Amino acid sequence: MEKIIQILLLSFWATFMAVSCADENPSIYSLGKTSTSMLEPEEGLVGGLVYVHATGKKTFLGTNIQSAKMLERPQMGVEFTYDFYIGRHEVICKDFNNVMAGATGLNVMCLQDSLPAANVTFYDAILYANALSKLNGMDTAYKYSSMELDAERHCVKMKNFKFQPKANGFRLPTEAEWVLVASEIWNPAQSWNGENSGSVVHPVCSSMDAQKSVCDMAGNMLELVNDRFASFKDTVVSNFAGSVDGDAIGSCVVKGGSFYMSPTSMNLYSRGDTYPILSSTKGDYLGFRLALGAIPDVTWFSEDGEAETASINPLVETADMLKLVESYRAKLVFRNDMTGGLVYVNFAKTPKVVQINDGIEVYHPEISPDGNHVAFSTSMEGSTKKSSVYVRDLNETGSNLVMLSVANAAIPRWRVNPNGDTVIVYVTSAGNNKSDQFLQESTWQVKFSNGRFGTPEKLFDGAYHGGVSKDNLFAISSAPLLRARLSDGITSGEVILYNGEQACNASLAKDGTNRTLFLDFAGSAGREFVGANYGVHERMLVMDGTGTLVQSIPAPAGYTLDHTEWVVGILKDGTNNLVVATLTDYNGNHQKVVLIDLVSGNIVPLVEGAELWHPCLWVWQDNPNVAKPVVNLDSAGVYFNSEDQGPFPFASVELAMRLQSFWKKNENVEVITFGSSMLLNAVIEDSLKPFNALNMGVSMTDIYLSEYLINHYVIPYAPKIRYLVVELSPGFLYRDYESMTGQLRNSSPGMIYDELHLSKATQKEIAELSAAQEYPMALLGQQYLEGTFLLPSGEWGVPVVNVDISAMPFGVPNVQNSLKVFESLKRLADSCGVTLIAAIPPRNPGYKDTGAFDPYGPSWEVAHQIIDAVKAMGIVIFDEYKDGHHDYTDAMAFNPNHVSYLGAAQFSARLEAFLETLK
Repeated sequence: MEKIIQILLLSFWATFMAVSCADENPSIYSLGKTSTSMLEPEEGLVGGLVYVHATGKKTFLGTNIQSAKMLERPQMGVEFTYDFYIGRHEVICKDFNNVMAGATGLNVMCLQDSLPAANVTFYDAILYANALSKLNGMDTAYKYSSMELDAERHCVKMKNFKFQPKANGFRLPTEAEWVLVASEIWNPAQSWNGENSGSVVHPVCSSMDAQKSVCDMAGNMLELVNDRFASFKDTVVSNFAGSVDGDAIGSCVVKGGSFYMSPTSMNLYSRGDTYPILSSTKGDYLGFRLALGAIPDVTWFSEDGEAETASINPLVETADMLKLVESYRAKLVFRNDMTGGLVYVNFAKTPKVVQINDGIEVYHPEISPDGNHVAFSTSMEGSTKKSSVYVRDLNETGSNLVMLSVANAAIPRWRVNPNGDTVIVYVTSAGNNKSDQFLQESTWQVKFSNGRFGTPEKLFDGAYHGGVSKDNLFAISSAPLLRARLSDGITSGEVILYNGEQACNASLAKDGTNRTLFLDFAGSAGREFVGANYGVHERMLVMDGTGTLVQSIPAPAGYTLDHTEWVVGILKDGTNNLVVATLTDYNGNHQKVVLIDLVSGNIVPLVEGAELWHPCLWVWQDNPNVAKPVVNLDSAGVYFNSEDQGPFPFASVELAMRLQSFWKKNENVEVITFGSSMLLNAVIEDSLKPFNALNMGVSMTDIYLSEYLINHYVIPYAPKIRYLVVELSPGFLYRDYESMTGQLRNSSPGMIYDELHLSKATQKEIAELSAAQEYPMALLGQQYLEGTFLLPSGEWGVPVVNVDISAMPFGVPNVQNSLKVFESLKRLADSCGVTLIAAIPPRNPGYKDTGAFDPYGPSWEVAHQIIDAVKAMGIVIFDEYKDGHHDYTDAMAFNPNHVSYLGAAQFSARLEAFLETLK
């Protein structure tokens, strides 16, 4: 095997031919290498891979520094039980283009063949790894069902993407592998960095560390690694590979540093960049290196840092669900029997599996009629063990958990009573119903509103946990018998259905038809109805309210059915024909949750994993019998569109969250700040104590977004507004509307909807729907301190100019148009009795010694012309940059363009004092 790999690695960039030869070694882990060094370059593999003797070694991810980002804390130990190969350097342009020519046709532009391949997405990198594995007759480490290429042939999206750690093929290194290797040779001072690179990338292994076995891990290119984001824990794990499915915006972990960064700002625990690196992100400073080899006994974490033994993957996307259930609004919950916790998938945005594991056993979860809560019990059908019923909010954190305070409660089912009360029906025991003990137990209901339980009310004797009709005239139970309670409103009787044969998983339809789903054990009544023999749980049966069988649906070949339940929520007509269930293989593994259409007979898998139990699917369709909201539920308040996130998804998320905050504060807000991340990170709302303040900054944005938000939202709907603080960054005035603001607006269905429908009449409803939206919180964890838009302390670093300032004169149309926007805002503010302030946030003081105002230009002379033009309009200037002569220290900085939380504290205090002078 050792000889095979040497031949392959010598030849893959030249011939791309698979070569084989005899070797008795079955894997790279049994090569029997001996070395005094952990890193052992393969003989003859100049520019190839390095063998890493990792078995028995330990490294550390993250840090315990309190000012570090949330997703970089706490420090976690990782141990290795395997060896692997890692690239001596980043993948170079020549190799990348040669391989991708036959894969997707992508060709990246490079000045030299030996430069690292840059401007590639995470998906481009894994396609390269897969293609290289195929060319060399190896396993592919990544699988997916489909991909989306942009006009330049970059891969920007993959459906059902999944890493296969046991594949013995080329892949990206895990974060732990990368750190283990980098810690052996870490010396950023010897890298290509902002102090010596001239702000350009250099050929691989040409820095001062070129003599090392592995080079360029610090500096030159920021490197993509294999892991999806997961929080760390204060523990030690083995063979760590990050999160199974990452966060909701597809964030990537990146390591090292780039030719833009100062060496002192590079550290081993860093996991990100100034802005989130997403799976579709490209950058001239972003590249990757390869690793090779399978990873045994992987440790996965969920996004929130909980250990996962197996992945759970969505199999349909939002557009698929729309076709299946005729609504964007669909939510799925089920039990993960491997952990005992609740699993939640919201199909109204990019489907993402959220697992809530707080030590409470979850059985039979059911979603409330409005889709905002989930009820569950701590015991299951057939069990006599003591059980409790809980309700929690249905969101990514499962907030506001409350328990029903009774001695015993099991298998909760929601319903809306004729008087309009939302109640939960439950039983005092879900045990075996064959004995007389069944009638000694009872069925109850309890009102639930405003996050609290009311007083429980007994309905009748008998534990009818399969469901109770809205009028209480029909109730059903199963396991092991189908027992029904029939009533005419005066008298009632109890009958045993299905010829007394064994049945389970009974579920009563909530559409008034009194149809019951159930599974049987290949009973004679079922075989007679079907007209054929079948095995246990191989068919789902449906009976009407008289106990007569009316329909049967077979399980797919190779599977049986389990945990059948009617779909809940608001459906378009009077008859519900949608069912959710689990598919179980013949070894008893509950592998998939499926949607069953009783009309077509189609069975569509929704998610797959290991041991998925007790699903409940909630859907809200348009129903003529249910009063519609005044506004469109699919658009109103939905400011972030997961299906069309635009080119700046993190900015789209921030904007959506800022608009959500506006609707919470709009009636009382007095001061609102607008601008890019430079102002977003600099203003602490709560620090402006004399004022009710709101920070509406959004990363990378400009004066056009400020104008849009002020015109469409602030002036019409913030009656107490007194001060508008708008960022003045001269370099951003060289943009036009479409450069950023237009794209953010076009990718936000809520903003487009508001342009047509927002009014005093719809304002409250839009605000309420906005408040109900869930946005990916991973964004805050990546670059900000927990629960804030504040950044940890770093340093001002090295001033780097990213533009040609000679091409940035004062008189260009974009600048003049931007100045006209300032003029327009000034007139609007004056007409409303509002003070308009232009704020210049601090940035690297080293720019005073360069020819540029900041990284985005323009020259100092032109910048002063722009600032003077704004002053001449009568706009008040709040200047904390002071042409670089400010007192914001390195500890108050995060990087050359942004202040840290300490800088934000000083900026906010000074802004407060400045506003006081204007009273």
